Amino acid sequence: MTAAPAPSPAPEPAQPRVPVWAPFVVLAIVFVVIGIFGAAAVALLASADSSISVTNPPDWVTIGLTLIQDVGFVFAAWLAVRLSGRNAGPEDFGLRRVVPVRRAVLWMAIVYAAFWFGAAVLLLIFGQPPDQDIVSELKTQNSFAVLAGYAVLTCMVAPFAEEFFFRGFMFTTLRPRIGVVWGSLVVGLVFGLVHAPGAPLLGVAVLAVFGIALCVLYVRTGSIIPCMALHAIHNSISFATTKGLPAWGLLGLLAVSVGAVVAVARGVARTASPAVAG
Repeated sequence: MTAAPAPSPAPEPAQPRVPVWAPFVVLAIVFVVIGIFGAAAVALLASADSSISVTNPPDWVTIGLTLIQDVGFVFAAWLAVRLSGRNAGPEDFGLRRVVPVRRAVLWMAIVYAAFWFGAAVLLLIFGQPPDQDIVSELKTQNSFAVLAGYAVLTCMVAPFAEEFFFRGFMFTTLRPRIGVVWGSLVVGLVFGLVHAPGAPLLGVAVLAVFGIALCVLYVRTGSIIPCMALHAIHNSISFATTKGLPAWGLLGLLAVSVGAVVAVARGVARTASPAVAG
């Protein structure tokens, strides 16, 4: 007699979905908590040091609070996915290694060119907008320590944290429910509105277009790592242009910022399966 074939193992149960409202609630909670914490911290510092203004705190306070906010984005997104019953592993946020890399680089170039075309159309119709508050601050800032802090924050920390939250968490949650097109539009709009404080309306619109472009890049590569890299490239170019850095300064900033962001992202994604493009 031949032995009966061993039964095939039962398939693993599908992981539960993150509620569609979760990204918006989490975003609101982060802003409220950080807003209250920031106001209390600045008030406390002002009471201890009369040179500190409550309405215009020193740059190191702004940098520190923004850093806490970015860390809050990452932690809150991870916690929300975990509380939804999922593993909250790297792949749940689109943190996957891209193979081959040249495909990701090609799509980064295509998406970035498309973004600049869309931005150019907006600028041609509505004109050049006034500077954001942070741009005005950077133009008049000469302290190396403060500029280094802003560079790390805007060119390294923000690309990782914002892509983790908006593309890795919000878009990943919305895409199965409302599709790629509407998901990209909603996430792009929210991404632009988040940057509204201190920014002109046209600047918000341009950032919304950039947010949509990054969603497309995520879909085409199957990973948010190229999104993080492109975000770092864009912010580094903006920073270098604002401060009038020479070509070698721009290249150095690009190498350090993109290299750091990609290295950290790939390190986090080392246990995830390779990306599958959409």
